[in-house]
Amino acid sequence: MTRAVALRVHLVASSLALVVVLAFQVVTITVELGGNHAAIAAAKRGIALGLFVLLPALAAAGASGRTLAGRSRAPFVVRKTRRMIAVASVGVLVLVPCAVVLDRLAAAGDLGGRFRVIQYVEVAAGLLNLTLLGLNFRDGRAVTRRGRKWS
Repeated sequence: MTRAVALRVHLVASSLALVVVLAFQVVTITVELGGNHAAIAAAKRGIALGLFVLLPALAAAGASGRTLAGRSRAPFVVRKTRRMIAVASVGVLVLVPCAVVLDRLAAAGDLGGRFRVIQYVEVAAGLLNLTLLGLNFRDGRAVTRRGRKWS
């Protein structure tokens, strides 16, 4: 993969991931504030299905980022790498299981205490990931604007 292709893949994949995570948060908070059971169940189903878009986007962003970074130990590369490790960890250990469980609970009509607790965990973890992805996006754009090389 050439550097130019890696840069385009990285920009598209990271932008898509950021937009999808933001959409998940907006939908979740919106239906929690004013939605009925059907809206909540539909939102949870949409988020669960949206993982099939988000996970490949995050994988492509990570892979293209590694390609762009090469063996660089530049401080911004180290920061972006650490953030992506955190994003992946929170995603795999918290967000994916929460999305699956919340989808199942909502489909079964169980929107009680257990649903609420898991929902709060999911929103907090999602906001953390949104923040980390936003910081990575900001740092990547700053580097690209300055014309600095990743490696």
